[in-house]
Amino acid sequence: MFTFIHTGDLHLDSPFVGLGGTVPDAITESLRTSTVRAWQTIVRMALDERVDFLLVAGDAFESAQRTLPGQVAFRDGLRQLSDAGIPSFVVTGNHDHEGGYIPYVEWPALAHRFSAAKVESRPVLRDGREIARIYGQGYRQQVVRENLAAKFRKEPDAPFAIGLLHTQVGTAVDGVYAPCTMADLRNAEMDYWALGHVHKHGILSPAKPVVVYCGNPQGRDPGETDPRGCYFVTVADNGTITPEFRPVDDVRWQLLDVAVGHMTGDEAIAQAIADAVDEARAAAGRSVVARVRLTGAGPAHAILVRPGAVGGVLDVARGTLGDGSPFAYVESLTDATRPEFNREQRAAADDFLGSVLRFADDLRATVAAAPDDLDPTAADPDLDALIAQLWTSSRGAKWLRNRRLRRDEVLDLIDRAESMVVDSLVTAEG
Repeated sequence: MFTFIHTGDLHLDSPFVGLGGTVPDAITESLRTSTVRAWQTIVRMALDERVDFLLVAGDAFESAQRTLPGQVAFRDGLRQLSDAGIPSFVVTGNHDHEGGYIPYVEWPALAHRFSAAKVESRPVLRDGREIARIYGQGYRQQVVRENLAAKFRKEPDAPFAIGLLHTQVGTAVDGVYAPCTMADLRNAEMDYWALGHVHKHGILSPAKPVVVYCGNPQGRDPGETDPRGCYFVTVADNGTITPEFRPVDDVRWQLLDVAVGHMTGDEAIAQAIADAVDEARAAAGRSVVARVRLTGAGPAHAILVRPGAVGGVLDVARGTLGDGSPFAYVESLTDATRPEFNREQRAAADDFLGSVLRFADDLRATVAAAPDDLDPTAADPDLDALIAQLWTSSRGAKWLRNRRLRRDEVLDLIDRAESMVVDSLVTAEG
């Protein structure tokens, strides 16, 4: 039996994006250094578990123009492993490709960085016997249209073959990050594929071969809310492979819905927010940064639509949470409450409000059904046209900065638009 850790997409030196308002300096600093601390947690795990080796599947750094502190932090982790007799194997990805600036640091003896020129193989030895063979190839530049996976092939004498690659699996032939298919991965006859690039961890194939995306060990923005970590992999003497996901994120992003529609006081709403975020911190077992959306229909809506009410509630909620360690911070607060009304009944009505509610439901279904790697608005021409107007708006474009909206952001826009219409029409009826 032997064990190894499969990680990648560390994005050391990553700037955190999407933070709104003024964030306390201590929290800003914690977020800035969280990727390094997640990497240090992975190294400690490898040392504590006495793994046989560690794999890094690309994008160890946020940029090809690497900083010296980031390079030193990465090297120091690899050196701790090397000093303990644990070899590590690294490939580059589209973010940290070889075409950028790489500050020179002395590389540890047992750390191997694969070339971008061709697929290489390196043996893993234990007590003089080869237990596994690692195959890998990195990125020479950011855009790699070549199918690198098709160049991998297990050698007949390899006891256990691992493919280490930063790649898009299942993308069209015009993909720019070494696109490949599951058939390409199977044809290489690897026993395990250690993949990087996709930030959401997951097992694409449980056997023949085992194909795993490790995901990133630290969420970098409010959209990366799931637990983030790495895979601890056990290979039994009979060849059975067991990948176990282990969270290592230092700070976890949370998107929380807090139902407050029935409440009749501002302070009660603030306390409900603080309670929900505190519960999220306890459940996560680590610091959390939360984006909170207030939901529900009832008297709270009349409170929250008053000018300045949401800001006041947010300030009190933050003060209630305080500066504990691990910390809990409400990054933003959105009011999605509504006047009290029967939505199901109104959506079935043959009037203007009913048609708006049904249209919103149709849009939500379309966006929810869009594949993860597609623009969530592209499946509906009307929605795509509406969203496109954001880029032509001087107010909207400065926030988008040419990036594609995520699914959760589009769904949030639909919710907000519906809430505005409902608020106007129901209030007018009253």
